[in-house]
Amino acid sequence: MTGQVTCPGIIFYHSIKWCRMRTLISIFGFLFLVSSAASATSVVAVRNDDEIVIGADSKTTLTPVSGPGKPESIPKCKIVQTGDLFFASAGSAGIGQAELRGHADPEFNMKEIIAQGLRGNGKIAERVGNLERVLVANLTQIAEKVRQDNPAFFLERFVKNPVHTVIIVGLDDGELVLMVRTFRLIISPSDSLSFEIRRFACPGDCRTSFITIFEGQTGAIRNYLQDHALFLHFADPVTAVRDLVELEISKDPSYVGPPVDILRLTKKGAEWVRRKPLCPDIEKTSVLPERESGGG
Repeated sequence: MTGQVTCPGIIFYHSIKWCRMRTLISIFGFLFLVSSAASATSVVAVRNDDEIVIGADSKTTLTPVSGPGKPESIPKCKIVQTGDLFFASAGSAGIGQAELRGHADPEFNMKEIIAQGLRGNGKIAERVGNLERVLVANLTQIAEKVRQDNPAFFLERFVKNPVHTVIIVGLDDGELVLMVRTFRLIISPSDSLSFEIRRFACPGDCRTSFITIFEGQTGAIRNYLQDHALFLHFADPVTAVRDLVELEISKDPSYVGPPVDILRLTKKGAEWVRRKPLCPDIEKTSVLPERESGGG
């Protein structure tokens, strides 16, 4: 995805009374964890001129890719800081070692791989470019492993649907930046694996400064916004993020679960609006100097 005009996941909300337009962007695709029976993640992010608010559920459901075993649920902090950036992700490759336990490479830790790819002091676009290279190399490795171990699972979770999506937020020269990268597997006629990367950035691809993005498990969110078109006009960003993630929790608590962790990023820095104990304090950086971490 390179822009709003051709992306089928963009819905425009108009308010004639307010004479303003707000854009709702949904990156479509059913996203799966390797060890999950469904897209056991729901992430929502709202950006405007003053802040970016990102929220995620806390539940990860582990289901073995092959062999015996019952589903197991564990809590996760799905909003992660790496230097002066924050990210959340959803997808077939998992978000940590536990998701791959006994299924593929036990050292494959998606959370750490993404953090590694985003480290550095350059522009956010440059660091995300490095992340793309790092992720493609690692996703190719894990996809090949899963293809060998369980072809049926590989076809269902890696071929039919996007493999992984990452939402990255941060400050670039005092400007609030939100980027999305979605990785879709491509199999060549010779049976080799490669990845198509769909890109979205705001500023850049957004027509207005107000956007809402939802990733992972999003069916309840989509249905609600179709029936309540003005919800995003009236709800403040924190309430919108919380309520939309909680819709997914209510719809399918087997795979999406409380509590909802919410982080706010402004030009003065970042703070937790609400978090569980698993989510660590925000580390101070030269770009995030002023705000105190809160919401314990």
